[in-house]
Amino acid sequence: MPVADRSDVSQGPGGSAPRVSLAVPWLLLVGGASIYGGIFAANKLVAEAGVPFIAYTFWQTLIAGVVLFTLSLITRNMPPISFRHLRHYTIISALGVVLPVLVLTFVASKLPAGVVTLLITLTPAMTYVFALMFRLERFHWISMAGVAVGLAGVLLIILPDGSLPQPEDVVWVLLLLVVPFMFATNNIIVAMMHPPRTTSLMLATGLVITAAVITLPIMLISEGFYGFWQATRSGTWAVLWASAINVVTFLCFFEIIRRTSPVFFAQYNYVIVISGVLWSIALFDENLSPWIWAALAVMIAGMLLANEGARRSLRKDGAAQESGQA
Repeated sequence: MPVADRSDVSQGPGGSAPRVSLAVPWLLLVGGASIYGGIFAANKLVAEAGVPFIAYTFWQTLIAGVVLFTLSLITRNMPPISFRHLRHYTIISALGVVLPVLVLTFVASKLPAGVVTLLITLTPAMTYVFALMFRLERFHWISMAGVAVGLAGVLLIILPDGSLPQPEDVVWVLLLLVVPFMFATNNIIVAMMHPPRTTSLMLATGLVITAAVITLPIMLISEGFYGFWQATRSGTWAVLWASAINVVTFLCFFEIIRRTSPVFFAQYNYVIVISGVLWSIALFDENLSPWIWAALAVMIAGMLLANEGARRSLRKDGAAQESGQA
């Protein structure tokens, strides 16, 4: 399992177990997830503007790719293009960008943005279970408690009458469950298949450019060429907004996993929930039911428990690393 960098692990008083600093990962997690929470609002704006969802996926990844490629040129961090790296880019772009964005955009006009945001919080639970299966994470009762509490929050959305605008919206909720499954799978793959001698900027650049390459022929075959500037002003700005979100998100994604673990990164989704609900209220004045607010409170409690479990795992990994070097 990836552990914190040596810069994040310091020896405790009197040679005790090392203290693990999560300051930088937490800064990246809270800052990046707060920005990413706006993607659901952007998806809704794009859907309302009538932008084809495959074209939307293509343009947001292409524009983000151009920005990241420029940064790579300036900093001399060009992504490697060996077979191993290309395979890595293809898998994580499909699971982490293309397929989830297609599903999220498809259902954006069918459910409130706040509800769509909340359902993504299944990702931490799925990531923890997958990490246990592949022995990337230790079992902690406190982490499992966080998973259970997070799931309870999701049930508060699905089960009570009146939590969703229409009872038949459960169909769209079930379709959305594919998204956290893909996100969780992607988190594990990134941790297990991290190519050697690659920076977070290299990986983020390779990911979004590959995603654009994948979606271009799909767009041309299914919808024909569509320029994002053909949309309304709100639709055009939403595409640019989503592109900027992708730049920040994937840089944070790779850096957090490099410094900590896929389970720690999965908490990104809890912070996304909080920011996504606030974005939806600010932009769409959505009136969420009391069940949704209760779900939000429960999910925050789950995030706190999961964070404590992640901290304990990192502390043990840091202690093992120190004893091995002694």
